[in-house]
Amino acid sequence: MIYGIILAAGEGKRMGGVKLTLPLGDKQIIEWVLQAVKLALLDKYFLVVRPEDKEIIETGKKWGAEIIVNPEYKSGMSSSIRKALSQISTEDLEGFFIILADQPFISSSLLYKMIKAFTPSRREIIVPFYQEEQGNPVFFDGYWRDELMKISGDVGGKALINAYPEKLKRFRITKKYIFLDIDQEEDYEEAKIIFNSLYKIGKI
Repeated sequence: MIYGIILAAGEGKRMGGVKLTLPLGDKQIIEWVLQAVKLALLDKYFLVVRPEDKEIIETGKKWGAEIIVNPEYKSGMSSSIRKALSQISTEDLEGFFIILADQPFISSSLLYKMIKAFTPSRREIIVPFYQEEQGNPVFFDGYWRDELMKISGDVGGKALINAYPEKLKRFRITKKYIFLDIDQEEDYEEAKIIFNSLYKIGKI
């Protein structure tokens, strides 16, 4: 089975509050990510959230995500990854995505193509690259579940990418804006400009 793990339990400190419910076109930021994951037809996908984010929880349910509440979110991103991976059995696990919830320009097509690039049993870590810049989402062979369960602190899959560079498989993308994640107010303003230009030409 192929799983998706959407990380939505960040504190949004640099934005001064919850950013995932901000509007972008006719949806919230989080909804663009949920739509991409839903349309990619993964076998199951999880949305990891803070206990207090009731609106995000309801939105996740509406889009078919299995909700995982992480009360330990202040201990860092790794706690959310571990919470989700603990719900995945190794028995039928082929691979899984780690997806940032504040990256509205990822698409179901991107996720699908990354899965198609995956060769089972080679312990691959598939990472999208724009030229020499690496970004998210990242797809992991199921082998890496147990390794990721061991990480701690505010780190994610990059810890494994750095530790096992020989397992990295580059997936080339041609649009840098796919990597845009909304951390600060200026990122949000940039996202709105990109969205409007894509909307005008019928690309979103």
